[in-house]
Amino acid sequence: MHSFTIVAAAAVAVSAFKTSSISTWSENPTALGASIVVTPNTIASKPAIILGLHPCGGTGQMYQAMTPLPSYADKLNLVLLYPTSKSQSGMNCWDAHSKKSLQHDGGGDSQSLAGLVKTAITQYDADPNKIFVVGGSSGAMEANVLAATYPELFKGAASYSGVPAACWAGSPMSTPLSSDLSCPNGAKASQYTAAQWGTIARDCDAGYNGTYPKMMIVHGTADTAVSIKNLKAQLDQWSNVMGLSWAKNTSNTPTTNWKKIEYGDGTQLVGYEVQGGPHIPAFQADATLGFFGLL
Repeated sequence: MHSFTIVAAAAVAVSAFKTSSISTWSENPTALGASIVVTPNTIASKPAIILGLHPCGGTGQMYQAMTPLPSYADKLNLVLLYPTSKSQSGMNCWDAHSKKSLQHDGGGDSQSLAGLVKTAITQYDADPNKIFVVGGSSGAMEANVLAATYPELFKGAASYSGVPAACWAGSPMSTPLSSDLSCPNGAKASQYTAAQWGTIARDCDAGYNGTYPKMMIVHGTADTAVSIKNLKAQLDQWSNVMGLSWAKNTSNTPTTNWKKIEYGDGTQLVGYEVQGGPHIPAFQADATLGFFGLL
């Protein structure tokens, strides 16, 4: 059985940053453990916050090493949060399936992660308009969940090998060991229209009527763990939520074999189809941070 877990780690360039932790926070119904915190050596006024979510079988420390984001902390005044999920049947995976996690303030992982971010905003006096989430595989799935359950908190999300928000709904767990893999294997991707996917996302926070986070969706065509069909399903979902139409494709952007798929003016929703790309394509820091408006 293929596993949607870490497959590669990027070397992190040496830069000026320091590491600490947030051990406790008030809104933590799933009792997540201490989160790694990466900050500049000297934090300037109103930093941005990026929540980084690991794949199944991973840890916060692992995901910190998977992306070069720490090397940007000093230059861009970033506070980076790297929590570790609880175990689902022996695997550290984020809860992207339960009713608790798929509802705003429902008592699941989504609420615990939102609570961590809120605590960090207060602790570091962060800019509330610069709060983002990135993730790979299980972390990407949870990034979609957070964009749907806490759209007022996050201003943008980047999903590397993820699935639509609430795609896992109805499954007993959101891991490669689940008895229902219809979400990651792409079976569900073809079952819903864009309008239906949009409704599924909106229902995660039914009382919300504001702006949704900007979304960057990345997927490799050779991914054997999470079907490439989920790229279109995510783009269908968020284009419907945002009321955007496909605009254009651009080849070899930001790098060779990456096709950029733009919706609207390209500032709120973009996809990247990575030709021959594996599960969790290499993290494109400049493209991700640029899309967030941080670079």
